[in-house]
Amino acid sequence: MLRGLYTAGSAMMVNNKRIDVVSNNLANIDTIGFKKDEVLTESFENVLIQKRNGSRPNLDHSRAGFTSENRGDFYYLNAPNAFFRIEGKTENDYSHSVALRIDEEGYLSTFYNDGNDNVYPDKGNRIYGQDGLIQVGQGPLTFDDRGNVLVDGAVVDNILHVPSIDVLGAMSSGVRVERTETLFEQGQLERTDYAYDLAIDGKGFFEIDSPLGTLYTRDGRFKIDEFGYLNTAEGFEVVGLDGPIEVVGDTVQINAFGEVIVDGVTVDKISVVNIENSYDLEKYGGGYFRMEEGTEVVAGELEASVRQGYIEKSNANNLIEMIQLMELYRNYESNQRMVVAYDQTLDKAVNQIGRL
Repeated sequence: MLRGLYTAGSAMMVNNKRIDVVSNNLANIDTIGFKKDEVLTESFENVLIQKRNGSRPNLDHSRAGFTSENRGDFYYLNAPNAFFRIEGKTENDYSHSVALRIDEEGYLSTFYNDGNDNVYPDKGNRIYGQDGLIQVGQGPLTFDDRGNVLVDGAVVDNILHVPSIDVLGAMSSGVRVERTETLFEQGQLERTDYAYDLAIDGKGFFEIDSPLGTLYTRDGRFKIDEFGYLNTAEGFEVVGLDGPIEVVGDTVQINAFGEVIVDGVTVDKISVVNIENSYDLEKYGGGYFRMEEGTEVVAGELEASVRQGYIEKSNANNLIEMIQLMELYRNYESNQRMVVAYDQTLDKAVNQIGRL
């Protein structure tokens, strides 16, 4: 079977998903507080292509060209003439370079870096050595120029997989969708001068109490209900430090700290949360987010201000999304032509050459 058929076919499926996501971004250009999505992709595991019946081992690590760089808790390794063997979703993955750290159980593992420049060390894959997964504990970790893993100066394993002369190289079968991720970049603030329109200038979310639990939003188009409490447009309560925020008076001011001042008296403070693990937020609909099941908010120091009389527009750019959509359509058509070409090649191989 022609491997290129899988590559072109998988690219078509990924492009189809990307087209759906970009189309949704375009549809929400005018949605207040909307955060655009991005499709993250990854290649299928790279497999080693080897000559038929070739199995001669190669343990000479001296010509691997191994280099390592330590940046705090992270290590960046390269070996142009050898491979690193990494756990994959379906099988082991082989790569000439890898970025890793020590996970909570003391194993060498890759880490995840999302589109919001957040690092999630617990979402990586572990690394294989010559004796299986490499466990180093929490001691001082170094590497020598032959790829040996040293803890406290003692060799615990070797991280390099040096291919034999029978190995032709590594090959992937295409790409797949890793996940759809929300980008939380701030949108443009627009002035409305309405007292209950609020926007967050910086990182953070308004905390909302709903019948389905705690929700988070950047859409600050609030109102006062018939009982005098600050609510969202859907009637959900805006959370303050003391619970629901009661606003009864003639003049209302909300300062940069989120303090609600009614007739010159501070009555409460709006709860604005800087969620450091935004990776675990999922869209709920209507501009709301909630934490994925089984996860909790990791709150960081708030470095944002509340702007009264402003709203935050969508962070999706109409021109950028349109250009991206056109590029995706062209890519889809290119891969479609490749699939047709491979299909015609297989047809000739089976129906014409096969008859000779």
